[in-house]
Amino acid sequence: MNKTVLILYNKLSKKPKDDEADVIEQVNLVTDALKKLGYDVEHLQIDLNLKAAIRQIVKVKPYIIFNLAETIGNKGEFTFLANSVLNFLRIPYTGSPLIPMFHCSNKYLAKKELNSIGVKTPAGFLLNECQKLQQNKKYIIKPIWEEGSLELDEDCVFMGSDHDFINRISRKSLHHYFIEEFIEGREFNISILYGADGPEVLPLAEMTFIGYPEDKPKMMGYKSKWDDKSFEYSHTRRTFRLSREDEPLKKELIAICKKCWNELGLKGYVRIDFRVTKQSEPLVIDINLNPCLSESGGFMAASKKKGLTFDQVIARVLEDATR
Repeated sequence: MNKTVLILYNKLSKKPKDDEADVIEQVNLVTDALKKLGYDVEHLQIDLNLKAAIRQIVKVKPYIIFNLAETIGNKGEFTFLANSVLNFLRIPYTGSPLIPMFHCSNKYLAKKELNSIGVKTPAGFLLNECQKLQQNKKYIIKPIWEEGSLELDEDCVFMGSDHDFINRISRKSLHHYFIEEFIEGREFNISILYGADGPEVLPLAEMTFIGYPEDKPKMMGYKSKWDDKSFEYSHTRRTFRLSREDEPLKKELIAICKKCWNELGLKGYVRIDFRVTKQSEPLVIDINLNPCLSESGGFMAASKKKGLTFDQVIARVLEDATR
């Protein structure tokens, strides 16, 4: 039996930032796990030369491909191209399939998909719909394609009455940015892993904002994830401690996660981010397919909280890819 697993990952730019270079840690961790599980491991970097990638994959003839390609050319618009290549080659690969990957890579399109299955998400607007914004509400401008909270920080948050800000952002690219209602409330990052009985929702992680000034937006932006010298990074904490009063909310969050997995056709491993309003209404703000597997990331933190080793996680991801 062919026991070769090919790890596919994105070729780094010449001067990668931490959010891009993070994939190398993931490659090393997955390589070690696969070897412990008895697989032979090959590696391939993918860039926009897709013909070369196809030739190399065909040459290796892998049993399965472990897809760690987060972007191609460090551009979010190309995230799904790795899935397109693997779909074309008809070789089993880890993570979610091509169509869900395309839908969820585009954050505005993902909102429409969520609405179509009856899952609530904050109101969203294209940049040519600024006349629909309400003056007494708070909004955030988001990149449509980028991951890792790139271009996302408190300077992106504004009031619907801030006409100068709205005039500036209305001149941005309609195809690269959109506006979403900013939800004041709690934030949850919830990980889901394939299990023999269906998707298993791992322990619920709440992101808490410690010592934030009253007027400072509480959000997981780029600084809180990647800039270890920033206030946001040092004052944001992950906790798995929910109170007894949160039990109804916990059940609702788990139900929404399973609904998204089943009805959007997700596979392998996923992280879904929520904002919960002051009235305890959960709203999905992002669906991350093939989330970061680094040891400091949210997915592995939840896995460890569940008592799963890294090797066990990788084994379950592989199992879902081949069923």
